Amino acid sequence: MLVYRILGGIYLSSMEPLDNNVDLKTQYNITHILSAVQGPVPSVYASEYTHKQIDITDEETSNMLDEFDGACQFIDSALFPLGVKSKKHQGSILVHCAHGVSRSVSIIMAYLMKNYNLSYKQAFYAIKRKKDDIEPNAGFISQIELYEAMNFTVDKSSNLYKSFIVDLYLQLDPSGGSVRQLDIFNKYKPSNTNTISSEIDSELRCKRCRHSLANSTDVDQHEPPDATSSQSQFIRTAPNSRRIVESYVGSENCSHYFVSEPLSWMKQELEKQEIEGKFSCPKCSAKIGGYSWRGSRCSCGKWMIPAIHLQSAKVDNIRKIQLAPTNHPSN
Repeated sequence: MLVYRILGGIYLSSMEPLDNNVDLKTQYNITHILSAVQGPVPSVYASEYTHKQIDITDEETSNMLDEFDGACQFIDSALFPLGVKSKKHQGSILVHCAHGVSRSVSIIMAYLMKNYNLSYKQAFYAIKRKKDDIEPNAGFISQIELYEAMNFTVDKSSNLYKSFIVDLYLQLDPSGGSVRQLDIFNKYKPSNTNTISSEIDSELRCKRCRHSLANSTDVDQHEPPDATSSQSQFIRTAPNSRRIVESYVGSENCSHYFVSEPLSWMKQELEKQEIEGKFSCPKCSAKIGGYSWRGSRCSCGKWMIPAIHLQSAKVDNIRKIQLAPTNHPSN
């Protein structure tokens, strides 16, 4: 079999039926083709069908996440050409890659999870029961799970997305050099320490000079890793060996305040274009924190990417008193 019907009007294949000039319209009533391959597709399929191509390789470091929203919209346009969704598909689409194993499968899984409220496992087996040899690569699996965590919308302003991009670039360039070229953190956020807002309940001040550095809305309120997570433990091995010489559980209290975005007073240090460095108080020059574009672990064990932080031992967390409005008696 060359073409596999997965669900309703959704079909999956390798490049083989296109190379063999299969008449997809006559045999399967397919009107749309989504090609997740590099290089040209036979011209007849690109011209006589409604065609979309995602130029991507089947590597763990390929960014499939950025393609999910467009791919899902294209599949919708094929299955529901009148723009009205119903239980029954009104059209048919073929999603293919080179072998019909990883790239095309990842796209269909993302679509099934988004539109039919399936779990990763359910979507995987919905396809596997029709085509037994499917095997999305580990990078795509992580991206599908991240897509689900983002409620099936790629929000490039979210910290989840930014962490994903930084991690992806670090895989491509472990030195961290390419991370410095990213523009996702180039906008420096004002600390707004003088702003009166119901959302701000505390501010961080330098212990030495009491200068205001950040407020509670700037801080990434991360959850410590669960006890079952590998991040919950710190493990030290012997030099040049995998032999574990020490293992201990992360602290219940975080020793750093990680900020979600660089603050305006950090700009001078960060524009040095270093992979990692230290922050000094802009008023008294006391050492108060640091950063690492590669990421680092909080004392609780949580990996933070990138890691932009203030040390809790170097700053005071001052709670703001919310004053109740005063009612003046009328004259």
